[in-house]
Amino acid sequence: MAARSLYEHIASDSGIGRYTAHAQRLLRYQRYLEAALPPALRPHARVANLKADKLVVYARNAAVAAKLRQFAPRLAGVFASEGVKINEIDVRVQVGDSPLPDKKGNIAKTLPGTAQREALFRLAEELPEGSALQHAVRRLLSSFKAPRSGTS
Repeated sequence: MAARSLYEHIASDSGIGRYTAHAQRLLRYQRYLEAALPPALRPHARVANLKADKLVVYARNAAVAAKLRQFAPRLAGVFASEGVKINEIDVRVQVGDSPLPDKKGNIAKTLPGTAQREALFRLAEELPEGSALQHAVRRLLSSFKAPRSGTS
């Protein structure tokens, strides 16, 4: 008897196998969604589910949700061209904790609070002038955005 891969064992179990197959379909649908959207919207939308010909898509915020709704006919066309029938697209807002990318696609980084920033500033001042570590700490500090007013 030939050795079976872990994937074959998981797929053979009727309970886990169904979830595995569904997860693979959702990943495939995510690729279809990304193919249909402009690059600026791709990181802000994800496929949540497809059940009974109803595609559920999560948007990061209301503005993205509104734009996704405008793309609904295009999305349905892309899915149809891949052989996936969709009668309805439900766009829902699901705000996440992850930071939004800036115009260049970089993730905006903020330090959690004033105390942490001050500690890094003090560290940079205490390090030997011109040292590689001092340069790295200052570069780290310059990469962080200032906190919004009202946050520490």
